[in-house]
Amino acid sequence: MTSPQPLTARVLERGTSRLVAYDFGAHLASWEVDGRPVVRLAEQAVLDGSRAIRGGIPLCFPWFADGPRGTQSPSHGVVRTTTWRPAPPTGTEIWAWELTSDDVAGAPGHEHLDGPFALRYAVSLADTAHAPRLQVELVVSNPGDTPVRMEAALHTYLAVADLTRTSITGLDGAAYLDKLDGVRRRQDGPVHLAGAIDNVYDSSGSPCVSVDDGERVLDVHAAGATQCVVWNPGPEQAATMSDLGDAEWRRFVCVEAAATGQHALHLPPGGSHRLGCTVTVQQDTTAP
Repeated sequence: MTSPQPLTARVLERGTSRLVAYDFGAHLASWEVDGRPVVRLAEQAVLDGSRAIRGGIPLCFPWFADGPRGTQSPSHGVVRTTTWRPAPPTGTEIWAWELTSDDVAGAPGHEHLDGPFALRYAVSLADTAHAPRLQVELVVSNPGDTPVRMEAALHTYLAVADLTRTSITGLDGAAYLDKLDGVRRRQDGPVHLAGAIDNVYDSSGSPCVSVDDGERVLDVHAAGATQCVVWNPGPEQAATMSDLGDAEWRRFVCVEAAATGQHALHLPPGGSHRLGCTVTVQQDTTAP
């Protein structure tokens, strides 16, 4: 049996930014500004195509977690462990990829597909001295002749100095499902992070949240999302993850533009939907 081989990375350095991506999963693995991570790759991420890449921005599609039926695998869908075709970038895009349901025919999990799909994913960068900005956009299309229900999420790992000193604003008053205990609640004030969290907020349209770790503020603006997911495994679950370093759970929080469950995408024949996320380094108090 042939051993897995290291994936070939795409690397771009522009202004103060450095980005790394892979065709495997159309995965933006990391974004650094002035040498400091903003979108964070896990220290022990597996980069040989044998499993999904931990960190960066994994693409979850056409289901989230184990799907609406609770039995769909692989976790978070088939596209993040499939090699995408590069596509010509347009406008301000630096990279773009395409994938269709035909490309995953025969792959593990293809039997769980509810219908055909066509995807285009692109990464754009605006690197300015005061507010570097990264944008990713997933365009989901239904090329079939019947309606299709699909789940999607941009599972963005944001770097923080210390999770336990980090708070998130912009979700005050939003209803959410706490997946750790299955209870629905309403957010009261900022989200204060101390460890394990798995909240799925009802946040339709173009929600904008700010992540403040006391050293830097990151603004996260979603487009075409029906939900905002805030996730961190906490120390106990993280200890079971072979692709996370010791205590690495303290150095990231996932803030995800999503459309899952009852708020999933419903595309008519020939229909399409754009799901996007923009991350802006709004304030960095550690910069000289």
